[in-house]
Amino acid sequence: MGIPSYFSHIIRNYSNIIRSLKYFHETSYQFQHLFMDCNSIIYDAVHSIEQTDNFSQYEDEIISSVIDKIKDYIYIIKPTDTVFIAFDGVAPLAKMEQQRTRRHKTLFLSNLSFDESTPKHKNKWNTSAITPGTEFMEKLSKKINYEFTLKEKQLGVKKIIASTSQEPGEGEHKLFDYLRKNDLTHDNIALYGLDSDLIMLSIFHMNYCNNIYNFREAPEFIRNSLPVSVKSNDANEPYFLDIEHLCKNILAEMRCVDNDMYRVYDYVFLCFFLGNDFLPHFPSMNIRTHGISTLLDIYTKKIGNIPNNFLINKENHHIIWKNVRKIIKEVADSEEKYLLQEYELRRKYDRFKFQQTTEKEKETMFQNVPIIYRNQESYICPEANFWESRYYKSLFKSQPTNKFMKDLCSNYLEGLEWVFKYYSKGCYDWQWKYNYHYPPLFKDLLQHIPHFETEFVKKKPEQSLLPITQLSYVLPITNHHLMPKKVQEFLSKFYSHNYVKDYQFEWAFCRYFWESHPVLPEISNSDIKRWEIYYRENFC
Repeated sequence: MGIPSYFSHIIRNYSNIIRSLKYFHETSYQFQHLFMDCNSIIYDAVHSIEQTDNFSQYEDEIISSVIDKIKDYIYIIKPTDTVFIAFDGVAPLAKMEQQRTRRHKTLFLSNLSFDESTPKHKNKWNTSAITPGTEFMEKLSKKINYEFTLKEKQLGVKKIIASTSQEPGEGEHKLFDYLRKNDLTHDNIALYGLDSDLIMLSIFHMNYCNNIYNFREAPEFIRNSLPVSVKSNDANEPYFLDIEHLCKNILAEMRCVDNDMYRVYDYVFLCFFLGNDFLPHFPSMNIRTHGISTLLDIYTKKIGNIPNNFLINKENHHIIWKNVRKIIKEVADSEEKYLLQEYELRRKYDRFKFQQTTEKEKETMFQNVPIIYRNQESYICPEANFWESRYYKSLFKSQPTNKFMKDLCSNYLEGLEWVFKYYSKGCYDWQWKYNYHYPPLFKDLLQHIPHFETEFVKKKPEQSLLPITQLSYVLPITNHHLMPKKVQEFLSKFYSHNYVKDYQFEWAFCRYFWESHPVLPEISNSDIKRWEIYYRENFC
């Protein structure tokens, strides 16, 4: 997932970093390692296989397709040393919050029909089954272990590692944890997956390996943007991102007084303000418009014009908050101007008339709902006085009291540090999360950024939640059949307040409906702790 539109941004601005499979064949380039973040392969299989009413047979077909795809990539990449196959296990709570949002959106969309003449599929296989702890994921894990354990000789490699959903951690973070623990500095790594999280993680780990190439097949809308020199007629041919050259391009765009490659870590940190799976983007700072270029210009002016001046300390890898203050101060001084620019861009869509004749036209209009119906944005109205209070009243349902602002801004600063550590060192706190759908305004955040180096997030003992706790947290109530009957009864009897069948959506400052937020009951930490105690006593 990660930053919305980031991959499109890369294709648009750094097309010279894209490599075709032909490039590696012609240069006799040899990969020692193939790392695969495989959850996306499951979804690809679901979308490519025609569903039947025989769910058991359908799941077997999905699993066979996933295994075939993994083997295909092994044969295509031909790694000599290591194949690491990783699936998502139990995620940190911050990621579970995002999964909860996504599964409720998926459920809502599955109940929509844009063609009234076509009845909805009443008995549809549920993609929420692609969550650690379900029977489907247990079946997939067993099959993956059977197909790949001790199969090095058959597949022509020295080592195969299969980390299934039974092992905690997001798949991509399992891969990079392995990279941090092994000396692969001068080896060549092919890393399957092109979402922005993987790209950011790869940039953060250039000091562990100089030669990382992210790859996967490009969807049609991306293929149309690829340079002619690398474009293939084969829609299934993978494309590769040269991470080292991406870093060099980023460094050139930063226009700093020196060419210290360490500055790319500052670049990734700046991108956190544009939103990711764990933190929302700022309404005044959007990657689709001026977001990255504005932040980089400010960085060059305030930080990059001084040698050995960084946002991330080069010695201890802590955040230098006094330098972050300089960036945020500059943004805050122009925040209203940036926000007005965003409003002006969004108002241009008022002149656009969406047709609603065909099924495709209706679906297109629905996906554009956030740009058509902007009631909350109109209420906030930054052209009028006291818009800041309306921002908090509308989006947070709260007045900006001192206590509220301290809680909000502290939570956001924790988030910046949590995400930075999660990307660069691993998960420091499995039960931290950002508690809001929107960020504070930059001008308010500035008031709470420290003037000195400090840590908001301390390393806690590694304690992931149970798979059944994750299911209890992320699944909509209509999907509770994916859990054991005893768990369903327990949640229904004691925790029904956490689940709703009908819910509204908020989409202020979103571009498309898939970026919107369902308004759901807050699941408290105390409920999560009670679940853990009950499940450990009854299911472990």
